[in-house]
Order: sequence, then structure tokens, then C-alpha cells
Amino acid sequence: MKDKSNLLLTMLMTVSAVACIVLWHIEILWVFVLSAVPFFCVQLLLCRLCGRWWLRLQPILPIAVLGGMALFYLVRDSGWDRLGALIFGLAAIAPTVGIALGWGVWWFFDYRKRG
Repeated sequence: MKDKSNLLLTMLMTVSAVACIVLWHIEILWVFVLSAVPFFCVQLLLCRLCGRWWLRLQPILPIAVLGGMALFYLVRDSGWDRLGALIFGLAAIAPTVGIALGWGVWWFFDYRKRG
């Protein structure tokens, strides 16, 4: 059962990542919402398969880069040029939600398994 759910998570991650790439060329606003799904799957797989806590933190790195770029453009630019900061900030929200949901689901099922 565990192997089936890991395979299902991997397939869902792959399909949603391809959908994000395709939607990037069709309607970019969907990417801001749909990008939570691959990050959720990656985080849940890492939590299920990795025993080390620092390996589970790897999906946070791209979010930190986007947040750093948003902060950089927010400090550096002024007026309408701060639109870059808004775009990078919005791009970081959905993956952050996906990662948080992945941690939450893993914690919930781990808590139920222990108790």
C-alpha cells in the first residue's frame, strides 16, 4: 500500500508539473495556483521517505530564492518598478502553501500512527 501511494504521489507530481509548464504558455495566472500541487507532492514524498530532517527542508530552497528576489526588488526599486517584487512574491505563495500542506498531512498521519 505504501508503494502504491508513493507511486501515486510521484505520478501526480509529474502530471501537475507538466501542467504548470503548459499553462505557463497558455495562461500564466493558473501557475500561481497550480504550482502548490507539485510542491505538496514533493514535500509529502520527502517526509515519507527521508529520515533526516534537513533533507525534508529541500523544497524550501526555491521558495527562499523567490522570497529573496521579491525582497531585493522591493528594496531596490521604487514606484511601478516594484511590480517585479509583487510578481516574485505572488509566485512564492502557492508553493509555500503546498509545502505547508505536505508537512501538515505528514504530521497528521504520523501523529495518528503513533497514537
